[in-house]
Amino acid sequence: MLRTIAAFDRIGEENAFAVLARANALSAQGRDIIISASVSRTSVHRTYVEAAVKALRDGHHGYTPANGIPPLREAVAVDLAKRFKVEVSPDNVMIMPGGKPTMFMSILMFGEPGAEILYPDPDFRSTAR
Repeated sequence: MLRTIAAFDRIGEENAFAVLARANALSAQGRDIIISASVSRTSVHRTYVEAAVKALRDGHHGYTPANGIPPLREAVAVDLAKRFKVEVSPDNVMIMPGGKPTMFMSILMFGEPGAEILYPDPDFRSTAR
């Protein structure tokens, strides 16, 4: 039988998405809803969409390396050097699909019993409370 650690029970639903689900349900009933674009929709610049479509048409789809494609990791390393004056090897850069997987990976790496993990407040969950 699969058992989770006791602390797992403290993880609740992300409030922002609960609010979004409720707003979508009310909208489906014909109610006028005003909700932050950061929760419900991502504003995407047309250039990004066009670049994504071009990449797909050029055959850039499917699986990528788990830590990100090398040209992007190299670009991040160059940007860090330019903006923060630190030298970082692209081998030490990991591209993640958002903040939640990054937090999850960090907690997995450092969250052993007895470890103290500091988390900022307000955080992404407290904005919808």
